[in-house]
This record gives sequence, C-alpha cells and structure tokens, in this order.
Amino acid sequence: MPQSRRRKPERPPKRVDISQFDSVEDALEKVEPKSRYVEIGAMLLPLEDGMPSTLQSLFWMSMITRSEGLHQAIARECKSANPFAVFPLIRALAEAVVLVFYVNDHPKYVRTLIVPERSLPKEGPKRKSIKALISYASAHAPGMEAVYRELSEVTHFGSTAMWGPHKPEGRGEEGLRTSWSSEPRWRSDEEVLIACAMALEIADAMEAVLRAFTRRHVLPLRDGV
Repeated sequence: MPQSRRRKPERPPKRVDISQFDSVEDALEKVEPKSRYVEIGAMLLPLEDGMPSTLQSLFWMSMITRSEGLHQAIARECKSANPFAVFPLIRALAEAVVLVFYVNDHPKYVRTLIVPERSLPKEGPKRKSIKALISYASAHAPGMEAVYRELSEVTHFGSTAMWGPHKPEGRGEEGLRTSWSSEPRWRSDEEVLIACAMALEIADAMEAVLRAFTRRHVLPLRDGV
C-alpha cells in the first residue's frame, strides 16, 4: 500500500522589524519615500548627447515613476490612518518588485508588457502569473512569498480584512467587547508600525533591484558599452 508523503509544515512568516521606530510619529516620518527613487534616476547622469532608448530603459523609467507614486500614496494613507488603502498599495509595490527581479534576468520579457495582454500574439510569449513571479523572486528575497500571502489576506478580504474595522476593547460579563467604526482607522499603534516596516522592507528591495537593473541594462546605453 503506497505511503502518503507528509507535507512539511510551513514556517511562520518572519515578523518585520518594528524596533527601528521610536514611535508612531517616527515611523510615519521614516516611511516617506524622500529622494530614494530620484537618486536611482540620477545614476544615469551625466547625459551629454542623450542615449538610445530600448524597451528595457523605458521599462526602467516607468518603474521608477510607478514606485514613486505607490510609495507616496502608502506614506499618505499611513498618515491618514487608512489601512484599507495602505495594504493594497503595499501589495501593488510588492508585485512591482517581483516583476523587476524577473525582468532584470529576462530583459526580453518586457515585450509582453508593451501591449494589453489580450493583444499578445497567440503563438508568442505570454505573461507570467504573479505566483510564478513571486516564486522566481523568492530566490533573491526569501521572505517575499510570506509577505505577499499576508498582504493578499487583507486585499482579498480574508480574516485580516474581516476583523480590521473591529477593535478589541476588553472583556465584560458577556465576553469580548469590540468597537466598530465606519471610518478607517488603525486598530493599534503596532498595526501602523507593522505597515510602515513592511512598506520600507519592500521599498528597500525595490531600490536594490532597480539599482541592479540600472547597472545591468541602462548604464551601458549611456556609456556606449
């Protein structure tokens, strides 16, 4: 009788480091994008007579702008105490990160991104699923899969989203008491610290991979290599 294989128990996700913050105010200050993406673009300087454009350099420019836009929105919504916007925005930034990881090693993949997916040739290359991109990026960022799973639980209205608007207020004779607000709010100071730490961790990954992409696919165009 064939024996069934035992599934290895999943490791609990590594908690983000909230000890980097002195307070909620400190976290809200540190989560700002500041000039990190501008500095990535500045790696291209000095430009004398311009440089030839490629699909990879256009992708790079678009991803810098996307990262800046998402990061600005994350910081703004953190300050607005709106976790229902913050976590989907962090997830969108994570999806951008894993895409850059893949394109860095497979630059021709950009060809699948320049037209709507429905317009791609039937016999040509297809876009990768987000699951495939995360799996690929996990070799470079091992914690990405666990972080993305947590973000999906919020975004897809899983248990985290279910209990998000309800804040524990202690126990009474009838059991656990909670308060509910129709306005978005953080359930605790820890929640905003976790969100800021998660955003910074993913932004750091984006900065690192965009810098790697710049050196590999963009600077050679400037230098004529």
